[in-house]
This record gives sequence, C-alpha cells and structure tokens, in this order.
Amino acid sequence: MATAFPYSFTRTKHLTLCPPSSHGGDAADHGPLPWILLDVRAYIADRRNSTTATIVFSNGRKIQITFCIAPPPLVSYICAWSPATDPAVFFAKEPAVGFVNDNLVFLRVHSDQIYDLIYHASSRPSLKLIHNPYSPYNPYDYLRRIDNVVILPDRRHAAGADDDDNNSGHFYVSSLDRDHRFDIGHFKLCLYDEDDSMDCKWSNNILLLDQLRNAPDKDIVLHLTEKVLILDDEQPLVAFVDPWRGMVICNVLDNSSTPGGSSYMPMPSEIFNIHNTYTSSISRDIAIVNGRLTVVRLCLYLDSDDDSDDDDDDDCCAWDLTTWSKPVTCLDDEWREDLKIKSSDVSIDDSTRNACLLPKLDDGCPTTETLQLAHPTLSLVDAHIVYIMGKVDVSDEKALVLTVDMANKRLQEVSMYDAERIVNDFDYAYTHSTISQYFTTAAAGVKGSLKRPLKFHIQYPHKRLGETINRSDPMDLHEPLQLDAGSDMGTTDGTEGSDNPMDLE
Repeated sequence: MATAFPYSFTRTKHLTLCPPSSHGGDAADHGPLPWILLDVRAYIADRRNSTTATIVFSNGRKIQITFCIAPPPLVSYICAWSPATDPAVFFAKEPAVGFVNDNLVFLRVHSDQIYDLIYHASSRPSLKLIHNPYSPYNPYDYLRRIDNVVILPDRRHAAGADDDDNNSGHFYVSSLDRDHRFDIGHFKLCLYDEDDSMDCKWSNNILLLDQLRNAPDKDIVLHLTEKVLILDDEQPLVAFVDPWRGMVICNVLDNSSTPGGSSYMPMPSEIFNIHNTYTSSISRDIAIVNGRLTVVRLCLYLDSDDDSDDDDDDDCCAWDLTTWSKPVTCLDDEWREDLKIKSSDVSIDDSTRNACLLPKLDDGCPTTETLQLAHPTLSLVDAHIVYIMGKVDVSDEKALVLTVDMANKRLQEVSMYDAERIVNDFDYAYTHSTISQYFTTAAAGVKGSLKRPLKFHIQYPHKRLGETINRSDPMDLHEPLQLDAGSDMGTTDGTEGSDNPMDLE
C-alpha cells in the first residue's frame, strides 16, 4: 500500500488543467532528443501517446502518466490523469517530478494518500509503486523530501535483460535524510530494494558528517540536500548535493554501519555560502556534462545610470554567469573556473531566434537587462550553453527562457514558458533529463507549426502594473511586452534581509 499520512495536507485551490498549447503534441517533428528540460510539476490532462503508462492500485484507483517532449529551450512536461475518478477529486495538487536517471523518473502524487511512483521508459512504459512502510509514531520514516531521492538501476538484473522488457525495470531508491533524533551532522542513508524475488523492503545506515573524508565542521556547515547526482553507476557512487556548500559522496549500496569511502566535497570557494538554505536553483545549477562535474552561478547586480534624471526608468539588472568544473573521475582535483561572461558582453543580433520576445530599450534594441532573471540551467551536452528564466515582473504568467552561449558570448534563442504556477515567485520550475533518449519517435514532439528554427507568432504576454489578466478574454493573454516605469526590477545590491523574491547572491 502507499504511504498514508495521519494529517490532511493542503489541497491546491486550482489544478492546472491546461498544458501549453504551443508544443507537446503527439506528432514527432524532430529526431531523437539527447536531453530535455522537464517541468517539475505535472499538468492534469488526459493526454496519451507512446509514452503513456498506467497503474492500478489495490483500492481500484488508477493513475495515467504521459510525457510530452520538445527540444530545449522549450520545456517538456508530464500530463497526469485519473481514468476511473474525477481528477478534481483524485488529485490534491499537481504531481511532482523528482529525481530523473536515464529511463527512470520518480513521481510523487498527492491524492487520498501520497503515492510515490517510478516511471520506467521503454517501448512498453510502466509505473511501479514504492511501498513506504507506515508507522503511526514516525510517519516520516523514508522519502521525507523529494529532492533527497535517487533512483538506481538494479545491476543484478542488468545482465542479459532486454531493456524493452517491462520486467527488467528493477531499481533501488535511496535518500539521505537528517536524523532528527540527534544533533546536526547525523543522517540516515535509506535504501529501498525493489526485487521480485524478495519482499520490497527498506533499510538504513547511519552516516555521520564528521566521519567523512574531508569532513566539514558540522557546527558551521549545515548540509541540506537539494539535488542528487550519480557519479558512478557501477559502484554506485552518489553525490547528495547542497549547492550552497558542498556534497556528501557515498556508495549507497555499502551495507557497513558507516558507509566506507564516503567523503565530503565543498563547492568552489568563490561561491561557498554558509548562510543560505534551500532555493539554490534560483541562482545556481550543477550537473555532469561530458564527464565533468559542472557548476554554474548566476549573479545579478544593479547597473544604474547616475547621470539620468529618472533613475527608476534607467536602472537595469545587469548579470554575469560563471562556470566551474572538475573531472568526475578525479574528484580530488581543484575546481577550475571555465568561463565567465557579463550581460554587457552578450550580443543579440539578427541570428538570435525569437529576439522579438525580449523587452526593448528606448532606442528599440532588445535587451535582457530589464528582465528579472533566475534559474540558470546547464545543457547536458554542452557546458558552454546555459538556459536562464526571465520575467519583466514576477507577477507575469509567462516567462522567457534564454539560451546563452557563453563561449561565443551571444544569445542564441528565446522561448516562452508557462509560468502561471509560479506567479509572484521564481520557485523551482524545471530540471534537465535524458529520458527523451528512451522514447520512440512517436512519443511526442512539437506541433507541426513550430518546426526548427522555432518561431513564436505572438508577443510575450505581460501583465501591466495594476492590471489583472482576464482569462476569459484571449486578447488579454497577448498583450505586447511593456516596461513598467518605476517598477521594482528585483536587482540585488548585496545587502541581506531583502524581501524581494528575486534576490540572488
């Protein structure tokens, strides 16, 4: 049975029933995609294609999951549906996307209880339920936070297994949870072993921060995992990453009381931060790109024209991007700074696709410096390419995704992202995934009207200051982009204690 909690979690007032209309259909207008940007919140919609998988629970309820993919910078998404139950009754909120590893995806569905599912991509996609034992005295035994979770293929079944066989989708699930019975620095390394030959069961080992190799001072360095990376599939070596400070690296299948070979690796010294907690995705990202562990940091700062008579109109949010990396096979190496560019260095020219979506300065030139920016996201095939989300105002229901070529210092492309679920915020929006490699070409794609190069035939819908968008009038959703004179541009001046949700570093 699924995890049953002894309390009623908050049900969202409005389920997102309308997936993006510009992309994510059933037709395949492109070849296989090596990777995608994937929305971390599913839409509630009855979409079906060759990626569709369905699971029936013991109580008779069903969940249907479908992937709708598109090439970056478009954001792919998942559609969830309840074929046997009114979705407004079944879903308490939009299902959340957790860890993605190759052809496996962790999904959390809030319904009458919490269902943790593993989606397995193949020619016959499947869904499996994680059996999380419930204790009335400790309902948070395992999988407390979705960003602590990692999925690993079970190598015991890999030899001779057909990847297209549903029965070959055996896996482990692991998480690194704070052990709240003790002081900081105490963790539980939890492991779920999904195997048909034995009862699906959980186990856990104690992991102490001060016993790790290169251990930090636990009284100074607080470790809060926000992302998990697999460094070595064979061992398997996993990094539980706190992007503000560092990562705990361990073999999650080590059954010793204290996992051997476990170590701690700090983030680059230039961006090591002992004060911030969570929400690191607003300003930084980490991924493995072409065999190198790569970090990107977005920094915003106020760029004001001191000679202007109206400073409010001319203040711009200048920004810079910096990347660091080291080889995954030599983690003891020092971090190497690879590239650093400033917004003033980035060219926007006639070859920039969909540059018309950008706001314009008084001279009519498109610019990124009047946008509020967040969520730098690394490309999984080219560490020189970074995707950044931008809004004119945090209340906008549409956002832009900028494709920045750091090596050539140019803006490659601009696309739109449906940001209605992160209005007045820049909450965690999307992640990168290679699951698209495991979909057949009939899985999904971009509608025929959006063949490469992608062209958007509408302007960026922007809610003007003090106005409310009326969804019943489609014209209100296509207002041309306008700058709000005197509006807060969300710039960061390095001070602490700001209430601005766009303050970065």
